[in-house]
Order: sequence, then structure tokens, then C-alpha cells
Amino acid sequence: MKNRRLIRLLAPMFIMIVLYAGVSQLGVFLYEKVTSVSFIQNAEAASVDLSGKTKKQAIKLLETKVESWKGEQEIMLSFDGRDVLLDSGTIAFHFKESVGALKEKGNSPLAVSVDEAALNGYIEERFPGYHLDQFPGLQKRIEDATSMLKVEETIDLDDFFEGEENVFYAGELDEIEVSPGLSAFIEANPVIDIPGNARFSFLEFLDSSGSSVSTPDDLGPVASLLYELILHTDLAIAERNISTGLPPYASLGLEARVNPVTGQDLVFMNARDSAYTVTFSLHDNTLKGQISGMTMPYEYKVRTTGKKEYPPRVVKQFSAFIPQGVLATTQEGEKGKLISVYRDKYSSDGDVIDEELISEDFYAPANRVEVWPLNAGEPDGTLSDEASVQDQEKEDGSSESDSESSTEGIREDSPEVEGESAPVVDEEEGTADGNHEDDGHTSGTTDKTDSPNVKTAPKKKKAEK
Repeated sequence: MKNRRLIRLLAPMFIMIVLYAGVSQLGVFLYEKVTSVSFIQNAEAASVDLSGKTKKQAIKLLETKVESWKGEQEIMLSFDGRDVLLDSGTIAFHFKESVGALKEKGNSPLAVSVDEAALNGYIEERFPGYHLDQFPGLQKRIEDATSMLKVEETIDLDDFFEGEENVFYAGELDEIEVSPGLSAFIEANPVIDIPGNARFSFLEFLDSSGSSVSTPDDLGPVASLLYELILHTDLAIAERNISTGLPPYASLGLEARVNPVTGQDLVFMNARDSAYTVTFSLHDNTLKGQISGMTMPYEYKVRTTGKKEYPPRVVKQFSAFIPQGVLATTQEGEKGKLISVYRDKYSSDGDVIDEELISEDFYAPANRVEVWPLNAGEPDGTLSDEASVQDQEKEDGSSESDSESSTEGIREDSPEVEGESAPVVDEEEGTADGNHEDDGHTSGTTDKTDSPNVKTAPKKKKAEK
């Protein structure tokens, strides 16, 4: 009797529980059936049209599309002078999550993840000496590309590479003239920081640091050495100036001039995320410097080529104050110079993977100015160039200013000087073996001081007289 009563009491409760569970499961089943019939119109995942598809159909379609993409994709990893194809096996696609995260409108990316162990092994195999930890942000970049099933793209690993602190290049300028201004600048600025993703201007640095320089020559050695240092990195030159003549402290092709008065500046760009550090020091008459930063996979070297020299012209001046047998030189000539400067980029294997023309530096030749006796026809062995015009004029008791007794720049083919009172005539001698360039420089000259065809206007005037 007691058992029957218990059964009668529990039976309704059991039936209610069964009904409740059944209805709940049926509701979930019906909801899934209803909501999975089709998608909103124009739904896309990685440019794959899924409109009107069920979830199972959408997943199947995406799986087929991804398998096709793996055989067609050409996503390249570029680094250290090599381009390698991304191993699609390092990418995991999550199709259920992709379908579940579809947007109501627009093109949705696929849910993907990078197998870190697989990608690290691939990098170590294809780029020996490097590993995934040296490329922070690379995984995210790969996921962005593969989630949209891009077929062609190049991912430059240089944009993500981070190494240890390293000295890229150290240089020095020997036997320079250490002026008080130069010494004060180095003492106040032994370290110069070049921030990442920034533009560096030497003149702006002077203003910000409060450095005062008495003359541009104080900055010449610093600017030239800094220019040499940055040429051994990937820093891009935006502005650089040179002097009219090569200074004694600078090497041909490696000079840089900065002048706060005229606005001549040295400007370069740092496209890396990491900064560079430049240090300077003075040791007697030697200026030393070095540039350091995060390790790069490349080495940069400076190469010069196409060096040419252009002989100076000889400008003859004739003076009545120079006795016969004496040749005076008021300005020694200097050869003109031309050189091309390249920056070569080397891989870790020592292969040249890029070369960049940095500049073509040209310094015009300086004329040699000779002063001859007024009646000298041709040079002979008795003429001496050890005496100066000023000394000879003092010996003759004449004035130190010969502005009234000499004229300069009279060429061999110039018309005669009018008037008989001019006692001195200058003549520029030499023939150009090249064309004159647009900037007024002569590409080459040949000097002949013993030419028998030399004629002067004063002689003609004297004959006429």
C-alpha cells in the first residue's frame, strides 16, 4: 500500500520533468532549424558569397575555397635578400567561428590563427640565424593577410625585425684644426639621438640644444663625420650641401657643410621604429664618432667611383712693376674634382642586394694666377715664380694697390683694350677639352704656358704707338 501511494505521488512529478526537458530540447532544435536555414542577403566571408547558404553549406564552401587558395597563394616573406613563399601549413582556419561571426552586411574576415612553433621552425629553416621572437607583430600581419585569402602579397620582415644593440660603423677625422667652437660643441653634445620614424635636421638640433657656433667652419668636421656615419646605415638623405672647395679635413665624396646663416642643412630620415645613437669625442687633433642601434640583418658600405680631376686654367696678368726675368704667382691653381658615391646593401651572406647612388660631388678647379713682366713675350728659363707681386711693388716704391695699373680676365681672343694709358693687361690662357656645363663649371682644360702663339693687347698698342 505504501509503495503504491509513493508511486502515485511521484508519477506526476516524473511526467512533468520529462515534459519540461522534452519541450526545452525541442525548442532548441526548432530554433536551430529555423535560424540555420539561410543567411542574410549579401553575406560574405573573405569575399566568398554565402548568401542563401545554411551553416553546413557555408562551412563546406569555405573549406573548399581555402584548399584552393592554399595551392594558389603567393604570399612572400622578404628578408635578408631572399623572398620565400609563406608555408600555408602554419595557418589554422576556424570555419565554425568564421560563420558564427559573420556580419549582417559587408565582407567578413575568416577566423585564423598562426601556429607559432611551425612558423618559428619555418623562419629558422629559411633564414638561418633568425627566429620568430625577433619579429614582433609578424603573426598579426600574417593573420590579416590570410584571413582575407589574399593571393599575392609581399610581407617585408624588415618592418618587424628587432635585434640587439650594435655599433654599425666607427669613423674618425685626423689632423683637424680644433677651434674653440668645435671643442665647445663636442663638449656640449657628445651624444646625438636620432628617434625612430622621425626626420632629423642638424640646424633644428642646434636650435633645440641651444648650441652656439661662431662660424660654419666649426661645424664642418662634425657634419662631415656625421654624414659618413649615416651612410653606413639605412638612413635616407633628404638634404646635404658641400663647400665650393674640398676642405682639408674631409675626404672626397664624404663632405657635408652646415651653415646656420645661409640655411645650408644636413637632413635625413629614420624610417625604422627603433632609434639610432651617434657619439662624438675629441682626442688631440682627431675627431672620432660612431653610430649604433638595434641590429640590422644587412650591412651597408660606401663605394666611390668615376673619380675625375680637371686641371686649372692659367690666368696671365702683366704688370709694369714686374722686372724682366721674374714670374710672380698670386694664386696657386687647384685641380677640380668629380666623384660618384654609392651605398651598397649586403645580405648576411655577403651578397650585394641593392645599390643606391647617393651623390655626384663636383668641386670646380681654381685658376692659377701668374703675373708677368709687361714686355715678356714668352716664358723662358730665366723667369722665377718665387717673388710675389706685392714684394716687387714695394721694392719699386709703388703703391700696394694695382687697381689702376692692371686689368684681369682679358682672353686671347678679346678685343684690344681701348686707350693707350693702360700699362697692364691680363690674359686667361688654356683651351677646354670638354663642354661647359649649365652651372658654369668647365669639364676640362689644357694649359700651355709656353705657347709661341700668345699675343697681348698691350704689345699691339705699343706697336701702334
